[in-house]
Amino acid sequence: MRIGRVALVCCALLALSACQTSAPPSGDAALLGFEALPKALATLPRTPTLNAAALQATQAAHALTPSVTPSATATPTPVRGVFMGDPTARFGTPLARSGTRAPLIITLPSLATTRQAANPLVSVNVPPSVISVPPVAVNVLSDCVIAVAAPFARAAADPIVRARLGCPRAEPISVTIVTQTFERGVMFWRDTREIYALALRARGAAADTVWKFPDGWTEGQPDRDPSLQPPEPLMQPVRGFGAVWRANPAVREALGWAVTGEQPYNGLWQVFEGGVMLSGGDGAIYALALDSAAPIAIGAHFGALPQ
Repeated sequence: MRIGRVALVCCALLALSACQTSAPPSGDAALLGFEALPKALATLPRTPTLNAAALQATQAAHALTPSVTPSATATPTPVRGVFMGDPTARFGTPLARSGTRAPLIITLPSLATTRQAANPLVSVNVPPSVISVPPVAVNVLSDCVIAVAAPFARAAADPIVRARLGCPRAEPISVTIVTQTFERGVMFWRDTREIYALALRARGAAADTVWKFPDGWTEGQPDRDPSLQPPEPLMQPVRGFGAVWRANPAVREALGWAVTGEQPYNGLWQVFEGGVMLSGGDGAIYALALDSAAPIAIGAHFGALPQ
């Protein structure tokens, strides 16, 4: 009887469960993530494949037409320049330069002829064009890095002097100079034991020539040659000046006898690209253009110039 009750309760529960059916959901289900984004359908037309003729026509239609007519190629124009610095080899030989500079060839006339002509053994009455030294080309700059000393400014501004000497290579310095005047020239001695002999056309020399020599005279050596007797009131140069004057006939013939004795003074000196400038004992300016920086050299000068 107890079992019968249990079975009756189970049947009641089953009947009740069958009667309570769940209601269907209303509306569409909720979408999450990418699926929640709106969608649209696009239809793309297919592009027909062009044949060879159509492809060539299309390329021709889109070809770029130049709007500017190309100009003719310019013909290079030769440019003539100048060489800066002191030559270190014989004229006419290639000079190897450092860095990226191309080798240069100096085509100036040889100085052998001018040195031979500048050393006449018979007379100094030679046409100036014979013994004039060819110009040494230097780099002429529009603006110099180192300023020209004020007393030299007027002389350095002269076009001929500037073309020969160029710009200063060093600042001006005050130096001890000894000078001596000759019949047709003047000599200068520097405290670096260098002697400069200048023949002056203004005093009757054949050309404005300058020679540079080292001072090799020392104490104990003969200071003069007793066999050389000048006419009164002229005199024979002595010591370093006399040694250079006696050993170089060209200098002796060009300058003549000394007119005054040696006179020391404190002068101004400035080195340029193509030579030097110095002040004389009388305040005159001398611009010397030398062919080399060697101890013995020859060149041209520009006389006694005013400040």
